[in-house]
Amino acid sequence: MADSNGSMTTPAGGVAEVELDLAEMTMRFTPRELRLIREHIGRSYSEIVADDTSDDRFTVMAWLKARRDGHPLEWEDMEDVVITITNSAVDPTSVLRDAISQSSAATTG
Repeated sequence: MADSNGSMTTPAGGVAEVELDLAEMTMRFTPRELRLIREHIGRSYSEIVADDTSDDRFTVMAWLKARRDGHPLEWEDMEDVVITITNSAVDPTSVLRDAISQSSAATTG
């Protein structure tokens, strides 16, 4: 969240941002966390992550990752946490396609 001068302040839970890397989406959780998810969202973890129409899955995954990273956030703490979704996996077909395109452009000129 930004204060009056536009700089970022740290939310109550001590975490301003959680990065979810799609290439490293191995989720770990405890039975207690599964119960907390169901209590707060009203659906099971499995239902949430399988639902492509709901953005709750991003909040749940970021909450779990923050907890694994040593930040035992409460649900309320997640309200102002920025969730960044990245994909560090390189698609070899796009790299090859780009190389071919550049080579073609250089010889066509």
